[in-house]
Amino acid sequence: MSALLAVAYGHAGRRIPSDFIGLSYESAILVAADYFTPDNGSVLGLIRSLGRNGVIRIGGDTSAQTVWGADAKAIASDSFVIAPTSIDRLAAAMRILGWRLIYGLNLARGTPEKAAEEAAYVSRAIGSHLLAFQIGNEPDGFGRWSGVRPASYDVTSFLTEWQKFHAAIRARVPNARFAGPDVAAETDWIAPFADMRPDGLALLTRHYYADGPATDPGVTLPKLLRSAGQIEPVLGKLETLSRIYRLPYRIAETNSVYAGGRAGVSDTLGAALWGAELMFQIAAAGSAGINFHGGDDKIYTPIARSTHGGYGAKPLYYAMLLFRKTARGVLVPARLETAAELAAFAVRDGDGTLRLCLINRDDRETPVRIDPGRPFEHASIIRLAAAGADARAGVTLGGAEVGAFGNWSPASRETARFEAGSLVVRVPGTSAALVTMDS
Repeated sequence: MSALLAVAYGHAGRRIPSDFIGLSYESAILVAADYFTPDNGSVLGLIRSLGRNGVIRIGGDTSAQTVWGADAKAIASDSFVIAPTSIDRLAAAMRILGWRLIYGLNLARGTPEKAAEEAAYVSRAIGSHLLAFQIGNEPDGFGRWSGVRPASYDVTSFLTEWQKFHAAIRARVPNARFAGPDVAAETDWIAPFADMRPDGLALLTRHYYADGPATDPGVTLPKLLRSAGQIEPVLGKLETLSRIYRLPYRIAETNSVYAGGRAGVSDTLGAALWGAELMFQIAAAGSAGINFHGGDDKIYTPIARSTHGGYGAKPLYYAMLLFRKTARGVLVPARLETAAELAAFAVRDGDGTLRLCLINRDDRETPVRIDPGRPFEHASIIRLAAAGADARAGVTLGGAEVGAFGNWSPASRETARFEAGSLVVRVPGTSAALVTMDS
């Protein structure tokens, strides 16, 4: 089985934001004194290797369990205190990273007054690295699965609460910016939220998971690898809303399988191939970016604590690194003709270089004949690969693993020759290739 790929090199294309890549974490991570801290060179090095710009999002389910204040006490067995010292450590880490922050506040069990007090401290500490505040996490689940509101809780109830928090925060932080509504699935909540046109609204946000829950026996790796099409209607709606309200949108929390991920699915090379394709799909739909959810207690986390000390890159991290190496410039159309389980994306850099990402979801090798849309003199290839789609270790990019501090350089780079202006690249089963063409 073969494929033909034609690139519209001269197309105006769609620029990929420099801070497109992002990571998402639970608010609970701030309680630990050893993660977002300037002393954690391993985590900070791994994050910085994903780009000089990016977005960290702090929120998730545990944002509903937070209590703010230097002298605060946990009010329930499942609650925890976020103290100013936690924010100081986070601020120091953000300055080292140079990334920006979306910071989640507790709408579910908090009060407008405490949220405003917390926001004021966060704003002073984080400074210019603060992108926006997020009031609440997945409010469309408040009356359904989280049980923090009656079953009748709807978008009108949410907006009434949100406005009270917004007013209190703006009173303390007049220039505060906001992202929302941070829904899990109800895209229809976004338009009423944006219709309020609250002062400081800077970003529309939604979550996305390909499958779940993690305990469902129907969650499988082959199913994940075939799931690319299901996000397209969601992205279509988000792109329309972004255009109507003239606001960027971001997939502020995402990963493969909700409820923490499934072993043998979310922590594999196959999940990396899924994640790489997802990033390009979201970029092609004009999104401001994506935040992959993670943390030590998540099977799908891109960065995980190592048994040898420090932290290490998991399979999904390699997908993010592949995207970072490919997606510098504008995304231009790439028409693919094949019956194989293949995806292809093309990026034209400002210096004229063309980079292609070829993703083979099938377990059979596929040769791809490429018409790049203009003549090039040189072509090179690096590959994302492992022993198989279900490999949970031994993943490499360019034949090399990522070091504990994010250090990486390709150990193997193939050269390829053009024939009559076209190039044939063989893409082994369940692997990806980054093809770079220049003159």
